[in-house]
Amino acid sequence: MKRHSIALTLIVLSSVLVSSRCQDTYPSHLSVLSQLSRHATSQDRLGQILFQSLSHVTGSKILSTLDGILAPRDETEFKEADSVLKFESEASNRRSVATTNLQPQCVADVLASVQHKDTAPWAQRMVDATGKPGAGILAGRFLFLGDFDECLAVRANYTAETPGIKDQEFNGRYCFGRYKSDHFYIPPAVNTGWGFCLPDSCSETDSLQLVQIGLSQLNVTAIKFKSMTCNRSSVSLNGRAVTVFTMLAVILILVVLGTAVDILLIQMPKWRVREEVRQDLGGPIQEAPFQPFRVRRDEWSGRIEADPLIVSINPLPLEIQTRQSILVKLLVVFSAWSNTEKLIATSQPPGSLSCLHGIRVLSINWVVLGHTVLLIAQNGDNVLAYAQKAFGRWTFQPIVNGTFSVDTFFVLSGVLVAYTTLNLMKKTEGKMNWFKFYIHRYLRLTPVYMIIMWIYLGTLPYMINGPLYDQKNGFEQDHHCKHTWWGNPLYVQNLVRFKPHFCMSWSWYLAVDMQFYILSPLMLLPLYYRPKLGYLVTCLFLLTTTITPLVLTETRKYPSSTLYIHLKGNPKPLGDEFYDIYFAPFSRMGPYLVGLMCGYILSHLNRRPVKISTFLVVLGWSAAVATGLAVVYGLFPYFKGAGMDLHAASVYNGVSRTAWALSVVWVIFSCVTGHGGVVNMFLSWSLWVPLSRLTYVVYLIHLIVLHVLIASARTPVYASDFTIIILYLAALTLTYALAFVCSVLFESPGLALEKLLLKRKQK
Repeated sequence: MKRHSIALTLIVLSSVLVSSRCQDTYPSHLSVLSQLSRHATSQDRLGQILFQSLSHVTGSKILSTLDGILAPRDETEFKEADSVLKFESEASNRRSVATTNLQPQCVADVLASVQHKDTAPWAQRMVDATGKPGAGILAGRFLFLGDFDECLAVRANYTAETPGIKDQEFNGRYCFGRYKSDHFYIPPAVNTGWGFCLPDSCSETDSLQLVQIGLSQLNVTAIKFKSMTCNRSSVSLNGRAVTVFTMLAVILILVVLGTAVDILLIQMPKWRVREEVRQDLGGPIQEAPFQPFRVRRDEWSGRIEADPLIVSINPLPLEIQTRQSILVKLLVVFSAWSNTEKLIATSQPPGSLSCLHGIRVLSINWVVLGHTVLLIAQNGDNVLAYAQKAFGRWTFQPIVNGTFSVDTFFVLSGVLVAYTTLNLMKKTEGKMNWFKFYIHRYLRLTPVYMIIMWIYLGTLPYMINGPLYDQKNGFEQDHHCKHTWWGNPLYVQNLVRFKPHFCMSWSWYLAVDMQFYILSPLMLLPLYYRPKLGYLVTCLFLLTTTITPLVLTETRKYPSSTLYIHLKGNPKPLGDEFYDIYFAPFSRMGPYLVGLMCGYILSHLNRRPVKISTFLVVLGWSAAVATGLAVVYGLFPYFKGAGMDLHAASVYNGVSRTAWALSVVWVIFSCVTGHGGVVNMFLSWSLWVPLSRLTYVVYLIHLIVLHVLIASARTPVYASDFTIIILYLAALTLTYALAFVCSVLFESPGLALEKLLLKRKQK
């Protein structure tokens, strides 16, 4: 028992070093940047306290302290060491292990690691792999990760001194812990934590208990650890992972079979016939062009593609028709050959809203940029120092205000819903199958969404293994998915206030957009049958969605938008404003309604050129540019420390997103009606089209890619302009590549299968 009590002290002292977790909550993403700017004073205070408390915690100090405790000269010295740990002590029987609920094997293994620290390389590597406070504490570097790979590579083998016990073996296990303080406030934006290397016989409960005792042993009282998480070198398959891998295997088999059937039974006969015709005619046969947003009378009345992240994928018309069995048709929908042809086609027929492709791609790239910066902010070790400089630059404002990129998608959604639906109603004289209107939308979005969600939750632990990733719980909100996942396929996760988070936090946009789509007939039907009534209904919705965030901000003293700038005399931390202002459909509908009216106007113009005087065109472009700049840069002075008046914050929250939408709508209107000039040429560039078809999947997976890149790192991210550029380009390239694969494997087959089944049902 004496050895056990001494071992406990050893573990305590060797486990003072722990590290922070990589988090994934959309609310913290949106608030973290402003917190960085506001809490510079907290950083300075924290740095001074940690510098004073931890400057003596070095590797040599730990080892010398351990030696002193491990080799007490007499019973009195042993009692002193034991009393420091607050263990009940009896002369004949010490029960330290039972008192602290530590596993005896963990105690024995850690004791052996210290006993062999001077002779065994594996023991030296464990000490070396443990994180240690380094330079830059006063500059805000509070994240000490240690060496993750060195720890997991440890393979210990030692001979137990107790007679009758066989030689012992264990592997290294890397553990993290995030620390807080009961004495002063540590802003969530400040990344704190230590990492340490322990035997794999020590559980997370052991680690937490040892850290808490170790802090007291080293007289470090300023900070406390609330939880510990530990990683292993490998993760065993669970039921969810087996299900996901089985699903992927089945899909891959179908893709291989479908591609083979397509090439052998459909493509090769067409190639032979075309070659014969080409030789007879002496020239190539031209394919019919790809037609996005095509609405035809002979299609089922509810077929509408009206999502801002989605471009319609219609099969290329074929000159050569072949009779195929239903089995062949079902297999061909999985053909990678045909699905790739559809995705990479760049031709656009007259009548399509071609400028939307460029707007869609630029907007999704803006989303990825914003999330890149936010994840760097969550996992960097110099974030506060960088933020203080970045927030003083006007060039950083588009990143800080990147949330307006989502409002652009709401505008596009409204434009497409109104434009396609009203055009179709004209062709069918007002006849619409509204059930198919809704069911098509649900089937269009949900299958690939659910597949990616299950891949995300089921396979991520097998793709990532690093100090910034929690193998047990995944990213912070992942382990909540087992309780909240049902909100995602129902598209209500933004309405049900899941605590603390809902699954795939960035999916709130999909829920809000679906809710807007469900409500859209309330405006579309009056606009078609009684336009004046439609104007009135739309204006009432617009007035409501403008007043709601304004009143909520005024009455609940919310900060301006999601930037969380201090209100004068009333700094308010992150609260319910995300659910009330950011996630709530009644606070975000303004851009959608503006887009809806734009689509209504375009459907009546039927893409006819509109004669507008040069003066009005210049005035319109000037007003649009000025409004957009005012929205993005209007809060810039307040980032320099000036308090924002509550009334000003209320007005900004009420009108800023609708004002941004008006700017975007002018760009769309000008490009479609022939007044876009160079802007229209750029936005209508044919190379945008393939990328535009990938935007939905890009949105679904881009944060997963960013998490993998950052959580796989072995050192904290160093925040700088260069780091942002490199990580952004890497994430963007990898995201588009994976989006292409996901679209070919999951999205395109789902679209083709839906179309095939609906056609058979019509027959």
